[in-house]
Amino acid sequence: MGRKLHGAEDIRLIAMLNYGLKLWSNNIDLFSSARAAFEQKRIDLVELYFNPKADLVASEYALLKGMPVTIHATHDVTFHESTYSGAQMNIWHRITALADFFDSSVIVVHPGRGNTFMTFQKQLREMDDPRIHIENMAAPTESEYPMFATKVEDLKKIRTIKPICFDLEKAVKAAKYLKLDYKEYISECIESLTPNYFHVSGGDPESFIDEHNDLEGCGMDIKWMKEK
Repeated sequence: MGRKLHGAEDIRLIAMLNYGLKLWSNNIDLFSSARAAFEQKRIDLVELYFNPKADLVASEYALLKGMPVTIHATHDVTFHESTYSGAQMNIWHRITALADFFDSSVIVVHPGRGNTFMTFQKQLREMDDPRIHIENMAAPTESEYPMFATKVEDLKKIRTIKPICFDLEKAVKAAKYLKLDYKEYISECIESLTPNYFHVSGGDPESFIDEHNDLEGCGMDIKWMKEK
């Protein structure tokens, strides 16, 4: 299902068996390596996580121009009423501008904390974009609000209006939190949500805390996931 490069998450566009490398937008020191990996056909795309605290330098981003690049919205931009603001909207406009620069077909967005489908829809109307893919969520830590898009029924509702970016590690964590068998949980999600864009990383299946570790030795049944 891909391999780690520089410790970043692997991403898979399963419909065309495309493999990608996730980098942060400020990882400009890795752009040349990512370009080389693309030209060597080791990866098929790059997903850039937008860091709003980093200045965007067009000359640096030109290193990735012409290859498939998708965008992951910063976690500061989530559809959550308590954080939705004009400042957040400014960040969102910077994210969409970066997607425009790369002619990206996908912008991955987290659905927010403490939301319901109704509040999620309301916030989505304010920030909608046809490229948005909503990512499924893992369980919360003890200090956080409950995460929206953890339960299958919520994901099914989201899928009626937006495609899903399906994070396998987050799914394992969500299943643990919900006291479900993660293989049954993932099987139901794949069948009902029909995702074609995946995040792949490792984590301890006995813990519901989101980790994003390497696949090797993580304890998840990677062989089953590849067959699935």
